[in-house]
Amino acid sequence: MKSLLHSEGKMKFDKIVSVDYTGIDEFVHNELKELCNNLIIYNDFPKSQEEIINRCKDADAILVSWNTPITDLIIKSLPKLKYIGMCCSLYDEASSNVNIKQAKEQGIVVKGVMHYGDNGVVEFIFSELIRLFKGIGEVQYRDEQIELEDINLGIIGYGTVGKMVADTGKFFSMNISYYNRTKKDNIIYEYKPLEKLLRESDVISTHLPRHTVVLNKKEFEQLGNGKVLINTGLTPSFELDAFDQWINNKGNYAIFDSVSVTKEFKTKYQSYKNVIMCDKVTGFTKNARRRLAYKVIENIKTI
Repeated sequence: MKSLLHSEGKMKFDKIVSVDYTGIDEFVHNELKELCNNLIIYNDFPKSQEEIINRCKDADAILVSWNTPITDLIIKSLPKLKYIGMCCSLYDEASSNVNIKQAKEQGIVVKGVMHYGDNGVVEFIFSELIRLFKGIGEVQYRDEQIELEDINLGIIGYGTVGKMVADTGKFFSMNISYYNRTKKDNIIYEYKPLEKLLRESDVISTHLPRHTVVLNKKEFEQLGNGKVLINTGLTPSFELDAFDQWINNKGNYAIFDSVSVTKEFKTKYQSYKNVIMCDKVTGFTKNARRRLAYKVIENIKTI
């Protein structure tokens, strides 16, 4: 492979294309210009594979958000491509919007960014819980306003965000337990099997990779009623019909980030006062975009 390093030893691309709106340009535009001969920035979202291919023609590096799929067809159509910078998290191949397998076959380097928007997500979760428990918004969890103290918070997926939610819940004197694919060592919170976690928790907060579904009809029956479900991941952590049956039972509430559910889902439940849906991507704050931007640049420089 021809070297992509310029005289100072930093990566130097011929053409970098930001395929869609990534939110990073205002922070690192000059840095990106220094890393290539030709920089093209798009601040909207392509509507087809053909449009993506046309945007990326002759590019040896592309940047892309989580919104735009980079399929095997797209990758095969870009013979000069050497680097894909994901301006979003990369957990694994299965949940990625980039076809990692095809990229590897063509010798293309793919890098993602982790933990840039976690703070905003955690803030959203607890702001909405407090509003619900105190009745500050349109609905109130119980007949009388209550605090978070002694509420049983069950966390499904004890990764970085799951741990942050656990630690914040502990600050509010909540009772914290968790379920994860593997039991964690040397942590202060109780591990519970999924069924036990669901039955004994007042609030369930899921923190899982994209397209991971853990709550089906059986799990919602185990969860029971008078509960709160929180989903702030990029896709629902539940089976839709099972959720529909559960949310229509008295005393159940759900809290969603904008990116967690589809437009059809939002339309269906927009009149439900017990379904709280944010109209913003809560982890995509200005602070998060700045962190993301600098990490994207660092990824390029460390190749």
